[in-house]
Amino acid sequence: MKSLRAEAFGIALALVAAVLLIWKPSSSCNAPNEVCSFASAVAQQEGLLGYQASSDIVDQDPFAKSELAVELQFVLSDQLDAAQAGALAKQLAQQVQAKAAELRWIRTELSLVAGAAEQMQGLEHKRYPLEVAESFAQHARNEQEKPGELGKTAAFAFSMHRLGAPEVRNYSATANSLEQFLVLGKSAAQQQSPAELAVRDSFISYSPGRPSDYSEIELIAEAVRSGQFQSVHIVGSGLEMTVREQEPAGRVKDIQKWLDQHKALNRPVPYRLFSHTYSEFLEGWVGGMKPDWLIPKPVDLPENIEAWPKDRAASMCAADDLQILLGAPEAATGSRYMSVYAKNTSTHACALESYPQIDFLNEASEPQQDVQLQPEPGIMLERVLIPAGQAVLSTLEWNAMSTSLDPDQTVALRISAAKAMASETLTPEYDGQPVSLDILDGAKIAQSPWVQARDGWATAQDALKPSSPNAARP
Repeated sequence: MKSLRAEAFGIALALVAAVLLIWKPSSSCNAPNEVCSFASAVAQQEGLLGYQASSDIVDQDPFAKSELAVELQFVLSDQLDAAQAGALAKQLAQQVQAKAAELRWIRTELSLVAGAAEQMQGLEHKRYPLEVAESFAQHARNEQEKPGELGKTAAFAFSMHRLGAPEVRNYSATANSLEQFLVLGKSAAQQQSPAELAVRDSFISYSPGRPSDYSEIELIAEAVRSGQFQSVHIVGSGLEMTVREQEPAGRVKDIQKWLDQHKALNRPVPYRLFSHTYSEFLEGWVGGMKPDWLIPKPVDLPENIEAWPKDRAASMCAADDLQILLGAPEAATGSRYMSVYAKNTSTHACALESYPQIDFLNEASEPQQDVQLQPEPGIMLERVLIPAGQAVLSTLEWNAMSTSLDPDQTVALRISAAKAMASETLTPEYDGQPVSLDILDGAKIAQSPWVQARDGWATAQDALKPSSPNAARP
């Protein structure tokens, strides 16, 4: 019996020794003495368990002195709370930053790790469940802000680590379960941190690219618990969900209804909903809550423009009352702009409440195919009463399109002021010369309704000077 107990005790000691051998932090340095001495001295601070240091020679210029790139890793104690870890991380970063500047290291990589390390098979380095990192460079901007940022990152990472997250990297944390995902999410939201959260071995994640919001994390959990989805993600662009293969046909539209009628979240969240084959695709806003810029409102007039009178009894404009004209096209980096005008050439005021109807014509006088002329979001369609001799405008905006592979550009526009009205064909001009527009097949163009004037756009009175507008072709 004693021999069995002794054998069991020996095995237990061996296991403890093995664990200590595997997990105990060790220190090593493969760098010049100045680096090793600094790392060793820094590692003596309370809360640090060990360090690793290495360096490389960087030859940026064959005629200049070689410079040193340094990598430093410090092991922090698991016993630190979030505030302590954040303070220690900031202090370490300040010390490293000062030494790097003093010794003119061209680049310094600082990483802080914690937890039980795992030796990676085939690799020299160990993998820790928690790691935060920062990079310092001699000539980079905002270097002085980095210690404070690393302190915040470390505080967040330790808060996730103390809550049981099996893996934390800077502001990214992994959960073992949906329940732990909620716990981590609540803490991240309380800290107002831009967390990236995921559930291990699943297609569930949260990475909003802005401070975490617990109502969004709860929505993910609610969707997962329904059992209808094979993946649920919130990313910077919004909520993305894919329905399970087992769900019956038509389920996508039922889920869209659920999303549209869901209680609104704390901020607008767009959704994209896919069938399991991606053959169906629906989109909208959770709870119908749209951002302010998408809610249609009356257009803001420039400060120096007085609104025209409104008269509900005035008649609607007829095609014979209006002359359609074009403003000169304008360009900015990757964007294009142009205005369309409708001038009241009659002797009485008349009203428009519409978008101009436009066909974009190529050199063969054929309409470009599959052009999407979309109402500009945020601008309300309103009835505008045009005094005699005055003009309204509609604005067009589109992204530049490559004409190298498809030279079939727009050379003319066929425009009517409203549906069922006669159209006029006009050619765009710049400085009095005809120009083509990089509007090709498949173009997407944002269009405003007819308005009196818009901030940032030339008024009709300014644009319709003799040298600027283009009259209809004879």
